[in-house]
Amino acid sequence: MDTGKTGKYLKYALGEIVLVMIGILLALQVNEWNKERLRKIAEQATIEQLITDLSKSQYQLEQVRDRNLRSTRECAYVLRAFWKYELPEDIQDHIMAGWGSAVYSPVLGTARSLINSGRLDILSSKELKNNIVEYVEAVNYTLKDINRYEESYFRKAIELRFEVFPNTIETKEEINKRSEIGNRGWRYHLNINKRPLKVDKVPFKTDWKQLFEDEKYFQAYNKLHLYHRNIAVKYNEILESTNALLVALYKASNKYPNLGEQLSLSKHYLVFEEVDLEILLRADAMLSDPSNWSKNTGQSCDDQISSQKYTLLCALRTASEEVVVTWDTDHLRPAIRVVLFTLKKYENRRVVGGLVREWNDHPDTTFEELKIVLKESIDEIKKQLQ
Repeated sequence: MDTGKTGKYLKYALGEIVLVMIGILLALQVNEWNKERLRKIAEQATIEQLITDLSKSQYQLEQVRDRNLRSTRECAYVLRAFWKYELPEDIQDHIMAGWGSAVYSPVLGTARSLINSGRLDILSSKELKNNIVEYVEAVNYTLKDINRYEESYFRKAIELRFEVFPNTIETKEEINKRSEIGNRGWRYHLNINKRPLKVDKVPFKTDWKQLFEDEKYFQAYNKLHLYHRNIAVKYNEILESTNALLVALYKASNKYPNLGEQLSLSKHYLVFEEVDLEILLRADAMLSDPSNWSKNTGQSCDDQISSQKYTLLCALRTASEEVVVTWDTDHLRPAIRVVLFTLKKYENRRVVGGLVREWNDHPDTTFEELKIVLKESIDEIKKQLQ
């Protein structure tokens, strides 16, 4: 103050304060930028995990839906036989159909964890958050419906089945022959097998032809048909919801920028790799001429390879083993699934049980149709990869 420099010092102090404030604000901003960067990394990791979960669910839902559709067709085949004087020659192959049941729940661990922990805010899209919550709620509701169908139809059908069909339709000779060539299994090794390996008689053997004169057996198959048909529809609803959420996740993913739009225009929602295209191109080459095509799926694939006459199933299996080495653990990769999807357009009531086997072997199936199925499947893969 004595030297008259007060104003100068005040300006200096004010400048220092401003600089400190700017430094603090910059540090806060950098911290916010860093937090946002980490949030985006975590968001993308979460989206990719959800894609992994739902892709696994997609495959398994296709399996369980198609398994129930197959059981529905077999039940319908049995029911139609009640209306005929002459039973179909192969009806005995189907009168044990539809007696199995298994409830499947999609993989929901990541989605439920996000909801229950309150971590949904890691996702920047409000619409995607709502989609995940709605998906989990819809799946839970549909699974309750499936359990209700099992209680109302399946269990009551089983009760009726045991009333009219207490044991088996096999003869003593058939049972003993099967025991000689079959695997003794875990029940035998645990000493809990309820039937001897070799039987002297068959208690309560059922005359299978008389089953088609029994009202309770008819009612049992009516209930089984309703059960498998209804839950096939319900699992398809879950599958459609799963596919819709997968599309939304792919669109929000930085790793797959164009895949979401491609899948939204698709009917199968499959994600292909180059090896999928190679598998189908090899299978198509194996079936290049009618002389290379076999209508005998009952023949072993090894024998078909030796004769170079392939069924569709053996061609797909051989091509898959050549490209990705294995078939048993990877036989329903996207390349095979797109063939199954395409085949459904050309079933034309030729299939009761196994889709590929029965369609390939049916008298009405032509080589031209076979090539169309492979071409359309190959084109689907090429469209996505390009």
